[in-house]
Amino acid sequence: MQLYIISRKTLSPVWFLRTYSESAIYPVDRKDRVLTVADVFLLWAGSAIAVDVWYSGGYLAPIGWVPGILLVVLGSFLGSVIFAAAGVIGSDLGIPSMVSVRPTFGIRGSYLMSALNYVTLVGWTAWMIAINASAADQVGMMVFGRTGFPYWVALCGILCTALAIFRAGGWKWFTRVSVTALIIMTLAMNALVFSNYGWGYLASQPSWGMPPGVALDLSLIIPLSWAPLAADYNRFSKSSRGGFVGALFGQGAVNSWFYITGLACALSFGMYDPTVYVTQAGGLIFGVVALFVIWFGTITTTFLDIYSANMSAINIFPRLKEWQGSIITGLAGTLIAFLPWLNAFVQFLYLIGAIFVPLFAIVVVDYFIVRRRRYSIEDLYKRSGAYWHTGGVSLEAIAVWVLGVAVYFAVQYLIPDLGATLPSFIITALVYLALSRFRSSQ
Repeated sequence: MQLYIISRKTLSPVWFLRTYSESAIYPVDRKDRVLTVADVFLLWAGSAIAVDVWYSGGYLAPIGWVPGILLVVLGSFLGSVIFAAAGVIGSDLGIPSMVSVRPTFGIRGSYLMSALNYVTLVGWTAWMIAINASAADQVGMMVFGRTGFPYWVALCGILCTALAIFRAGGWKWFTRVSVTALIIMTLAMNALVFSNYGWGYLASQPSWGMPPGVALDLSLIIPLSWAPLAADYNRFSKSSRGGFVGALFGQGAVNSWFYITGLACALSFGMYDPTVYVTQAGGLIFGVVALFVIWFGTITTTFLDIYSANMSAINIFPRLKEWQGSIITGLAGTLIAFLPWLNAFVQFLYLIGAIFVPLFAIVVVDYFIVRRRRYSIEDLYKRSGAYWHTGGVSLEAIAVWVLGVAVYFAVQYLIPDLGATLPSFIITALVYLALSRFRSSQ
């Protein structure tokens, strides 16, 4: 099978003994890249039609309506630019996210990042399944007068795991139908909210002092948190440009929309939890429609977490089959979903930012600026090759990453009004770039 090193418009053939069909860590061949720009848009739009985005929008209520909208749009697209850039590495080279970490952190260094990513994504899976089950239980109580939380947990876990197993061909058709339906239903839901609570009412609600830096931080952290998953899916896009555009607007625009919806509902109803206000404040029909959006939207998000956690595991254990890893991860997330994740939600978001903001500052700067979109695919899988570094680990990249994590927490605790995400990203990127330039001058 003939594979290619892709660097902008230059193609050169490379031969591998193993192919993507044997292990998911190897590059996806051109014939398997089946996602159009519209498919990529819908895939990432589905990730943003989620209760965590809606829930986070409610947290911005203290800053008010107009400032909240401006900061949501700015933050959503800032975070989405970084996320979509990480996806370009996948669509350029056909590789998954944790393999794209190998040039900077080393082949063995990528194992550490994969382990951290795996734990994080299993946590996301568990939290999302729990919220899904809670929403479904609300619908069951409203319509049938019965509860069945454990059964909804099991059903959601099974559906999300099955979708993770389907891979790109299945995702394409599933998102075309499901996300289009979700967008239509959410538009109807928005119309119901804004018909009773218009712009004037929302703009007149008092604000009570959230610093703009914190609001911006909360707005960009969710789009940016998808960066460790971006290449896992964009490697199936037909072109790098189409993958970037689809990811940028699928995540950026829909994330903005759902943040603003959550903000509007919080200002209108005085509640942050969407599973509460859609049942108590909107009436039966509104509640059923909105909770269906929460339930089905959670599935379009959670299967992405399961599949990418699986890719992180396969980066460490290449012999693990995709379907095996997805089943293990789906089962783990389903079991953990019975734990009280909701109370730790905001802290969990900050933990994700602290780990992966500086990580992908290094990866993006290295690929686009230092190496100018030129990686050797062969060396990505070669012991003692260009990306082996010192014993398989780049101590320099690890040190810069630790510095970035330290900056994140230092800003968060010492200058909390500033917001930690952008300072951490910028400082990490500049330090890594300076070290790279210094090294190349020697």
